[in-house]
Amino acid sequence: MKWRKPQSLFAQLLIFLGLPLLLLWGLSAFNSYVSALQAATQAYDRTLLSSARTISERLGVHHGRLVVNVPWVVLDSFELNMNDRLYYKVVDPAGKVISGYDDLPAMPPSTSRTALYPALAWFYHTEFRGQAIRVAKLLQPINEGGISGMAEIYVAETLQSRRYLAHQLLLSSLTTQGMLVLLTLALAGTLLRRVLRPMRQLSGIMVRREPGLLTPLPNLLPWSETRLLMVAFNRYLERLRGLIARQERFSADASHQLKTPLAILKTQVSVALASEQPQAWRESLQAMSVTLDNTVLLTERLLQLSAVKQKEQGERHFLAVDVHDIVQQCCFSRLAQARSKQIDLGYEGALRPVFVEGDALLLGELCANLVDNALKYTPVAGTVTVTLREVGEAVYLDVEDSGPGIDDRQINQALQPFQRLDNVGAEAGAGLGLALVNDIARLHRSHPQLTRSQALGGLHVSVRLLQAK
Repeated sequence: MKWRKPQSLFAQLLIFLGLPLLLLWGLSAFNSYVSALQAATQAYDRTLLSSARTISERLGVHHGRLVVNVPWVVLDSFELNMNDRLYYKVVDPAGKVISGYDDLPAMPPSTSRTALYPALAWFYHTEFRGQAIRVAKLLQPINEGGISGMAEIYVAETLQSRRYLAHQLLLSSLTTQGMLVLLTLALAGTLLRRVLRPMRQLSGIMVRREPGLLTPLPNLLPWSETRLLMVAFNRYLERLRGLIARQERFSADASHQLKTPLAILKTQVSVALASEQPQAWRESLQAMSVTLDNTVLLTERLLQLSAVKQKEQGERHFLAVDVHDIVQQCCFSRLAQARSKQIDLGYEGALRPVFVEGDALLLGELCANLVDNALKYTPVAGTVTVTLREVGEAVYLDVEDSGPGIDDRQINQALQPFQRLDNVGAEAGAGLGLALVNDIARLHRSHPQLTRSQALGGLHVSVRLLQAK
């Protein structure tokens, strides 16, 4: 069965903490057992070597023969431990066993001498009479009574005491370290529950929260690491509230603006139907045509404004576009409109391609709205000038006219949708032109600057764009 990762954060954190602790506990226990076994071996080896030295002191030559007197009192220290069996063997320089167990296994040839003691001593493991034993071998020089050479002394014991001591040390280590691991996990679990409690409270608030409620969340996460998250989330809610409020206001204003021409159309149709004169019908149809043209233009502006709002909410993928070509096409397409009012529509500035970061379609709409707005409010035989200038890493699009301009106190009002100013004539539109310019400029990380034109006396609109890299 395939193991599935737990979905609970609490379980994941405990596993993340518990598994390494258990692994370290096991490694520590193994290391403790090896260290305890080594310590027990060294302690008991020292006793074995001490007994071997005691036996070596009992060696002597009698009637030309090497003899040894090994009373059991020499091994009293071993006899205190009833868990082990003791064995010894003494071999003369000629290789003859003179005392002890003749069949005690000899030392393997590959055994190296111990470096812990200055004596000629070796320690090794072997088996004797079906039991594992530890043997200490000591060489004792003999040079008396005509006998010269090295006597070999073997002292061995079984391993029960060593293993018992190692097991006791291991048990003590497992107990203390196990208690430490369990205490650590218990403290970690308690801490995690305390840490996750505010998050569960916050989750409960979010579950019970009304769908349309966008008030800030309470600061239930008291830690500095999560404070920035709560601030960012509440700021997001604030932006969302503002966005929804703007959309609701925009929808209400759009509905109101569309109701007006529809009501006018209905009135014009009623007037035409009530009359039996063809001339009255013709006048009503002409008025209806004008109303429909204005309604189509209003609808197009509303759709453009809605599209810009949607782009503003999504990701921005700008490309390098030639703003010089966009401005040139915009001016050429409105020459007929300018001539119909005898307006001098001119272009000044760069005469070569100028690339900026932006959306070509939206920048075209921005330029078209600026020029249309200037042509609409400029009187007959007036002047409209479009300028494209480069300043450092920025490109400025300027549109100036000789119309009435906008008072400084009404600039913010002019940039809002459906806001008509008092200083314009009866031909004023729905108030969407500059609002659309404002939204497109904001999408391009800019803001239109509205001032009084020093050269023409009317309105001067300037939009700053970033050059493409």
